[in-house]
Amino acid sequence: MDWVLLGIPVGIVLLYFGSDWLVKGGKGLALRLGIPPFVIGLTILAFGSSAPECITSIVSTHNPGIIIGNVIGSNIANIGLAIGIAGIISPMAAKYSTMRFELAVMMITALALFVLAFIGYAGVIVGIIFVVSLFLFVYAVYRMKKDDKEGQEAYVAEVEEDEKPQSYPILVALVIAGLVMLYFGARFFVDGAVELAHIFGLSELLIGLIVVAVGTSLPEICISVIAARRGENDMAVANIVGSNIFNVLFVLGIGACLVDVPIPESTIYFHMPIMLLLTAGMICAAKYKNNISRPMAACFVAIYIVYVAIMFAIPSLTL
Repeated sequence: MDWVLLGIPVGIVLLYFGSDWLVKGGKGLALRLGIPPFVIGLTILAFGSSAPECITSIVSTHNPGIIIGNVIGSNIANIGLAIGIAGIISPMAAKYSTMRFELAVMMITALALFVLAFIGYAGVIVGIIFVVSLFLFVYAVYRMKKDDKEGQEAYVAEVEEDEKPQSYPILVALVIAGLVMLYFGARFFVDGAVELAHIFGLSELLIGLIVVAVGTSLPEICISVIAARRGENDMAVANIVGSNIFNVLFVLGIGACLVDVPIPESTIYFHMPIMLLLTAGMICAAKYKNNISRPMAACFVAIYIVYVAIMFAIPSLTL
């Protein structure tokens, strides 16, 4: 076996612990500086959970097909796997009244990606618009929820966990180590994924949609499953909604600022509809049921399994 392939498991480990250390260090520094937990949850935790996807985009400029595959695949995996598995473990509360705006933005960003597919690529102008839109989104959420205690709950649950306070040097070291691990983890992971594609004759899009997407979505999957086991179900749902928004606006935005990202025509007829179907299903469950039930969660997982099976059965859908 080619040694480069070891980059996939090694990269996943580095990406997971790198994002975890970055979030812990950033959260600790913010708390010590007196920043409100709500703001930390809205910014540091949100950016931190999408850090693996973002760094992967930055190091994939020579393989831009991986970037769009990572974004679409991560959004599909976040609902199909993270919400699906967590919802099977424990039905999850999803209060529509407290996340109406975020759910709407999640659908808007998914539709924006669908429209871009007809253009065929995302360039620097699109990248700048997406990144600016992300900061406008964060600011809008802050303005809407800064005086709304109920609306803040999903953002502060993880921030307010009881932890022994660390010193400034340790927290700074965690941030630096996290960033270094994220960078090298992404490099090893992408190099291994590209080698895997060459060995089996697979397209970069397919590798991005499955291998890279699931690998970089591990923080979201783990957070959602752990939250479900703890009964912190609203945090799991808020985490996924935020992550899907960040993936389009931040991950694709940064990638498009660095290189033109091609969006294959096949995404219009297969991958985008699956992403929109899962997004709409999650929104409908929140709007009409205020929860993600076990049957709905099982449906999400089933859709993901069928989606992956079809990709392998019909390779032309990933070209």
